[in-house]
Amino acid sequence: MKSFIDLDSKKIAIISSFSVIYAVFRIIPSFPVVGVPGASFSLGDVLVPIYGIFLGPTIGFASIMLGTFLGFVLGKPLVFLGWDFLPAASATLFIGLIMRNKRMISAILFLISLTVFLVLPYSEIFISLNEQVQIPFNWMHIIALLLIISPIGKLAAKSISDNTSSFIIGFFIIAIASTLFQHVIGGIMFQTILGIYLGTIEAEAFPGIWQVIFYVYPIERIAIAILATIVGVPVIKSLKRSGLEQQF
Repeated sequence: MKSFIDLDSKKIAIISSFSVIYAVFRIIPSFPVVGVPGASFSLGDVLVPIYGIFLGPTIGFASIMLGTFLGFVLGKPLVFLGWDFLPAASATLFIGLIMRNKRMISAILFLISLTVFLVLPYSEIFISLNEQVQIPFNWMHIIALLLIISPIGKLAAKSISDNTSSFIIGFFIIAIASTLFQHVIGGIMFQTILGIYLGTIEAEAFPGIWQVIFYVYPIERIAIAILATIVGVPVIKSLKRSGLEQQF
């Protein structure tokens, strides 16, 4: 009983500490949110792969959720009626499951999320480059899903767990998959809350918004994955050497 209480106390302390770190990063803006004047993504997105890999699905999810609410207190404005934590927290869950040898569950979550996004009424399935050529809006998300399902996804997770020479490449693959999963969840919330529920964005505006996002999001997601890799690789390696990872 005593060890159970101690373990819970330790987890609460860890969640609290990592929540504060995330909250600080969350109030630092990165890329603007297309279609929402004054709103921006946060530098906290860089921490999502680190939290998923190191903290795991449950503690990572809780840390992101609490950190998001602390961010509101520190001045980060609400965009999704207080559900702003869901994209990053879900991505942390997604990565945590991959790193806990539940890669197929993560892939199913990705597939379900992508399907939900595509069947929503304001989604654009294809973007026209010209009169002859159409490209799936979610082309990059589809590639990420295929990577996770393939042996590449398994090797990427293993390279991080075993701290092999391909650690950096593995981390980048996991980071790009996670930020694209986060993007899908954010797209669902963007459409359902701001479009369908609140009507802040009118239906007629969505085709133009998706057209702009189509050209912006690959650059945006790759930049986030690169920054996450630059920050995350030395941090994760340091934490592994400390032995703290064994506590999760």
